[in-house]
Amino acid sequence: MVDRRKALKVVAGVAGVAAAGTVLLPAAALVTATANAPRLPGRPEGGDDGWRTVARWEQLEVGAPLQAHVIGAEVDAWNVSPDRRLGTVWLLRGGESPETLRALSAVCPHLGCLIERRDTGFVCPCHESDFDAVGAALRGPSPRGMDPIEARVRDDRVEVRWARFRLGGTARVREEG
Repeated sequence: MVDRRKALKVVAGVAGVAAAGTVLLPAAALVTATANAPRLPGRPEGGDDGWRTVARWEQLEVGAPLQAHVIGAEVDAWNVSPDRRLGTVWLLRGGESPETLRALSAVCPHLGCLIERRDTGFVCPCHESDFDAVGAALRGPSPRGMDPIEARVRDDRVEVRWARFRLGGTARVREEG
C-alpha cells in the first residue's frame, strides 16, 4: 500500500511538471521570439528615428506641391500591421537646393479631414478652411495653419518624420504614439 502511494505521488508530480511546462515553455518562447524578432519594414528601430521615404527629389517641381503618402508599420497594443498608410503630406519645393524643401501634414487641424490642393493654396473640403500656398490659415474654422512635418533629402530621397497633432486647438501639440 505504501509503495502504491509513493508511485501515485511520483506520477502526480510528473503530471504537475508536465502541465506547468505546457504553459511556461510557450511563454518563454514568445518572450525570446519577441526580443529577437527581425525589424519590420517601415518600423522605426534603433537609429532609424522614424524617417520614411515618401518621394524622389526629382519628382518635386519648384512651386508645385506634391501629395505623398507616409507608409510604415502601424502598431497597437497587440498587433503590428506592416506597410500601412500612416498619413499624408504635402511636399513643397521652394528652389533648386534641398534646403528649400518643406512638408505639411495633409490632416486639417480643425477636425482631421484630408486637405486638398487648389490653384492658390490648399482647402479642407469638409468645412471650407482655406490655407495659402505655404499652409497658413486664411479663413474658415481651422484654428491654425497646416502642421509642419520634419523633412529632409538624403541620397535623392525625400524623407519625412511623420507626426500627428492634436486637433481643434490653436496650440500645435504633437501626439505621442
